[in-house]
Amino acid sequence: MKIYVMRHGTTNWNEKGIVQGRSQNRLSEEGKKLAEQSAEKYKNKQIDVIFTSPLMRTMQTTNFMNKYHNCKIIKDERLIEIDQGIFTGRKKADLTEEELKLKNLKSKACKMENYDEVFERVSKFLNYLKETSFENVLIVTHNCVTLNIEHILTGEKILDIKNYANAEVREFVV
Repeated sequence: MKIYVMRHGTTNWNEKGIVQGRSQNRLSEEGKKLAEQSAEKYKNKQIDVIFTSPLMRTMQTTNFMNKYHNCKIIKDERLIEIDQGIFTGRKKADLTEEELKLKNLKSKACKMENYDEVFERVSKFLNYLKETSFENVLIVTHNCVTLNIEHILTGEKILDIKNYANAEVREFVV
């Protein structure tokens, strides 16, 4: 199976350094351009199905990518962004030192999802995917999820994996 893993295009909140979490932000004009460029770059690749996070920014990116493929799109909650809890909508630069510590610890007291929870749901999704008959799959999701997917598929440590740029696509064969 060939798996293409893609991070959504840029949003205004990305550009302003605001924590997005599970917010329903739309792509910015730059994000639309980046998604269109990726769609153009991958238009001749075989894609049988697209799995996507249900958030607006990933759905918009998915629609750009599907323009050339016209394949089935499946929304999957397991691909949703990490829940940033009380930090969603806050500018990263405005967080206090104490808030940054709590955010980095993914504190339950701050209504956040932790990395183990993300890993667990992404693992379940990939196990499901391996049981399907799809041969060429595009996954459109968020940076935290892309890193977990790559970690699971390659065995590399998450800390050693370079963050995905907005609208970046990486290819894996499993």
